[in-house]
Amino acid sequence: MKPDDTLLARLDPDIAPRVMRLVEAETTPAHLLDPAQVRAAFLRNRQPLRRPPVPLDIEDRHITADGAPLPLRVYRPRLPRPPALLYMHGGAFTNGDLDSHDAICCALAVDADVLVVSVDYRVLPGHPFPAALNDTIGALRWMHGAAGALGADPDRLAIGGDSSGANLALAAALETRGDIALRALWLAYPIIGIDFDTPSYRENANAPLLTRARCQRILRDYLGREPTSADWRAAPLLAPDFGALPPAVALAAELDPLRSDAEIFADKLRAAGGMCELIHAPGMPHGFLRWIAESEASRRIARQSAAALARLLA
Repeated sequence: MKPDDTLLARLDPDIAPRVMRLVEAETTPAHLLDPAQVRAAFLRNRQPLRRPPVPLDIEDRHITADGAPLPLRVYRPRLPRPPALLYMHGGAFTNGDLDSHDAICCALAVDADVLVVSVDYRVLPGHPFPAALNDTIGALRWMHGAAGALGADPDRLAIGGDSSGANLALAAALETRGDIALRALWLAYPIIGIDFDTPSYRENANAPLLTRARCQRILRDYLGREPTSADWRAAPLLAPDFGALPPAVALAAELDPLRSDAEIFADKLRAAGGMCELIHAPGMPHGFLRWIAESEASRRIARQSAAALARLLA
């Protein structure tokens, strides 16, 4: 199904041609594909990593989490004892890896002066829920214990991610409250709720790059069944209590079915006595940070969010 023309017309001009290329290349709507087909398409279209020079020391590592090997990539600013951010990539719990989100991690490390640990967690179809969440919690506990050895400040830790990665980051923060003192959350266009009748789900039901039907399929595939109100670990916006969470930065893309998820999260965190800086991205669709290295509009919003993160970690 072709995206809504009125939404396409509202795309930021800097990013519209890139979005249109993807829209025109789509053959079968993603919500009609099973996780194996989605993963196969990602692997088939994956491009070699091209990283421009950056003022970072970058190292690939492996740890063990949930009894399985877990690849990580560490982005270290050349500063004494920077704060550290655990980063969970997006991709519908099916796509993405260390290379697909390398540019985002580099930008956050440079712009926020933060050591970033990117996690190549287990994905569908081979690893259903809760494998990805267990990997996230395991990586967070590892970073908490290893921060000093990594050269980071163990008293200034954060977790974040985009899309499904933001889901994992928030769920892990909720799960480890009281065990790990986090200073910040960074969540970009998070898929965290199961209310598919929010304002943005209605307005952007047939948005470019992500539709309401696709979001419903993502959460159903992740759990292996229809989610219910009891499934807060898979849809953390359902958590009964948002108390004792750290302050957050949340990015909400205007032309994204998930915009309201970010807005509702911000409201719930504030109502629980927390703080959230909600950054709106006008004219942007879901996943706009994929063009962070080539789109000035995307880069500008990313810098704004990095500056907000840096303030929380200062």
